[in-house]
Amino acid sequence: MSKKKLARIISELFNGFVTMILAPSLVFLVSDIQITYKILFVSLYAILPISLFFLLRKIGKISDYEFTKREERPLYFTLHATIFLLLSVASTLLIKNPEITAVTTAAFVISSVLTIITLFWKISGHMIFSTLLFFTLIYLFPHLSFLWLLFLFTPAIAWSRVELGKHTWMQTVAGVVVSSIISITFFFVL
Repeated sequence: MSKKKLARIISELFNGFVTMILAPSLVFLVSDIQITYKILFVSLYAILPISLFFLLRKIGKISDYEFTKREERPLYFTLHATIFLLLSVASTLLIKNPEITAVTTAAFVISSVLTIITLFWKISGHMIFSTLLFFTLIYLFPHLSFLWLLFLFTPAIAWSRVELGKHTWMQTVAGVVVSSIISITFFFVL
């Protein structure tokens, strides 16, 4: 198997859309809340960001699903952060569950920081959202200490993004650092 093919497989396994959706969706799925709230919020977290992408792609504002061109990122990520803000506020007000509030707020803050950084520089969304996903799993299942091993995938994900020419090493490292600081703050400090 060629290096490019392996990099593509790793990159797709940790696709930014998948990891972006999984972190907030998991907290609803594992929380002891009404099934209607689970279905509602998991559906909204999955459908809205993907629908936004397809809409912007259809009207020509985005050329590919990896947001290869930095100048195409701000519009999507601004609207994405707005969606995450609205969903975080709605879930916090409706459900009043501290784990849901922590995860959805962290997802919103991470999305907002990604939006601000992407105005000036192309930070790795793959790294940001995979790091958020790993910390979310550790936060939700603290008794499963082996979950820290998920971070062993981090160098492979970073390598895949660099190998595919989508990011530099600095952009991947910055994604991990930014997401780690925010995740640790919301999950383990506040």
